[in-house]
Amino acid sequence: MDHKEDRAFVRQFSGVIVAFVVLTIVLIFVARGMQPETGGANDKKAVLAEQRIAPVGAVRSGEAGAAALAEAQAAAAEAPAAEDAVVDGASVYGGLCMACHETGVSDAPIRGSEQMAAREAANGLDGLVSNAINGLNVMPPRGGNPALTDEQIRAAVEYMLQ
Repeated sequence: MDHKEDRAFVRQFSGVIVAFVVLTIVLIFVARGMQPETGGANDKKAVLAEQRIAPVGAVRSGEAGAAALAEAQAAAAEAPAAEDAVVDGASVYGGLCMACHETGVSDAPIRGSEQMAAREAANGLDGLVSNAINGLNVMPPRGGNPALTDEQIRAAVEYMLQ
């Protein structure tokens, strides 16, 4: 009798193992099918993701470090001062704000959405600009760029409301 019970147990256990293997294979194919297609350098989401995870800086020493420092100083000398910068809401939004406001990260209102319009109705344009200047929830003051002027921030908020 014990021998028949052992065979039945082994048969059931083997069936369970086979079922788990089949389920694992099916889940692998389903997961692969859910991955977005990437179109290389022209894929906007891939490019944005690469920009978001790009390193902020690098450490260089010796001649390479001196050359990089000289290049950075020359670029900084040629760059316009914040006071001279053109007030363009679209470029401010595209350079900084879109990282969160294009996808709704951490409940950031998406540009042109009903949520954005509701926040404008509740706070008014001046309230939204004040939130952008002073920071709100996880958004840092001035969106994380202290060089932005109040006029640039206002232009970016107005662009987001369009």
